[in-house]
Amino acid sequence: MNEIEKLREEVREVDKEIIKLIGKRLSITKRIGGKKKKKGIPLRDWKVEKEIIRNALDAASKVELSPDLIKTIMQNIITESRIQQEILHYSSYSGDKEDILIIGGLGEMGLWFAKFFANQGHNVFIHDIKGKSEHFKSFEKLDEAVNKASCILIAIPFEFMPEIIEKIIKLEFKGTVLDIASLKDHSKKSIEKALEHGINYTSIHPMFGPRVSTLTDRIICLCDCGNPSANEKIKNFFKDTSATIVEIPLEEHDRIISYVLALSHIINIIFMKTLMDGEYEYADLKKIASTTFLSQMGTTKEVITENSSLYYAIQKFNPFKNNLYDRLEQALKYVIESVVKGDKEDFIKIMEEGKKWIEISEQR
Repeated sequence: MNEIEKLREEVREVDKEIIKLIGKRLSITKRIGGKKKKKGIPLRDWKVEKEIIRNALDAASKVELSPDLIKTIMQNIITESRIQQEILHYSSYSGDKEDILIIGGLGEMGLWFAKFFANQGHNVFIHDIKGKSEHFKSFEKLDEAVNKASCILIAIPFEFMPEIIEKIIKLEFKGTVLDIASLKDHSKKSIEKALEHGINYTSIHPMFGPRVSTLTDRIICLCDCGNPSANEKIKNFFKDTSATIVEIPLEEHDRIISYVLALSHIINIIFMKTLMDGEYEYADLKKIASTTFLSQMGTTKEVITENSSLYYAIQKFNPFKNNLYDRLEQALKYVIESVVKGDKEDFIKIMEEGKKWIEISEQR
């Protein structure tokens, strides 16, 4: 065995030790997760996570290791620890078990929530105009389903939300109703009417798709419709997961979503359209692609492989779209003109102000 091969063998042995230690760490954090579950302690503790990162960076500086490398490694390990802990918590629920009706339970997100609630021990059944479910009890008639429910989740395209809310009102349902619509303004009047008729109504927007297996690092917007009882019930559904609940007023949702979803979607679609209209194939560009290009393409591919009808609706029916498009057009024109006119200082100013804008936000 030559010297290089001996060193490679040493590396392999070290790798084995690293893996063993990671396994040992995850075993310990699983035990911590079990203790949290018994004591009802939330999964995520930002203070502890920050302390872990800080300690790791201090240790890295003493052996002259890259702080970026160590931070990335520790963040990945922390994420995996939360995933493992969440598996222990996932089937637990601290409140009374509910009879939950999923309207639109054959859709991808409807099915995701049906499985989520079933894992928590709730009795889940569905009503969907598409037919019956292979996995959950199905009701063809909405009135029969509503009569058996203590809680209703509406998981249908937001264009049809007002109609279904009106039907629930007419059936004199008095339990908790929540929707997961991507846009809220379209249903605002119907939601107000539901509240007037004694329905405990609230609205959420899960900022993730149906491919998600756990809620680690996932955000759920809780849109306050003015019913604290409904809000608390929804919070309890997710209390034993590592999802982050962000509360916003219902009327603020569509405005902020125009930036968070509509803008990010359309920029990636424009990016793809520009490439497709160019003179090169993707394979040609990929051969010499920069890190930035590949990163952007990764995000763009995620966007264009999603539900195109939903993404169109998010653009078309957002009441703040014109304001967004005006800002986008102005920004694009401003940046391009700074280059065309040779205004270097203006171009640099845009980037520098952008850095400060991000830094200030990250410090909060």
